[in-house]
Amino acid sequence: MAPALALTEPLSGALHELLAARSLRERNRELVLALVAAGNRGEVNHLTRHWAGAAETGGHTLPDGLGLTLESVVADHDVVALRATARAEGAAWSLVAELRFDAAGRVEQCHDLLVAKTAAS
Repeated sequence: MAPALALTEPLSGALHELLAARSLRERNRELVLALVAAGNRGEVNHLTRHWAGAAETGGHTLPDGLGLTLESVVADHDVVALRATARAEGAAWSLVAELRFDAAGRVEQCHDLLVAKTAAS
């Protein structure tokens, strides 16, 4: 009869930390994907705020047809970096953003760079 396998305590702790970090990265990546999807539905958020204009009702609106195309996303611990292309009203922009999330999944910090694309770029 083969002996029962058991994880040693140090290995169990390291495995737990690895899985917790992976889960956090995956959760934060999913949150960024949700922000992109919400922006594509016309919702104002951290990624679409550059295009938000004041609405007559006191809220904010986005240009009709604003679309975000996700080019790349990289998650590390509580930070996610993304690169996207935004298009609206015949214009296009490159958006690079770094978002930090708190334990509850709310955006804690957002640093971004928006560059208008020209016909040559």
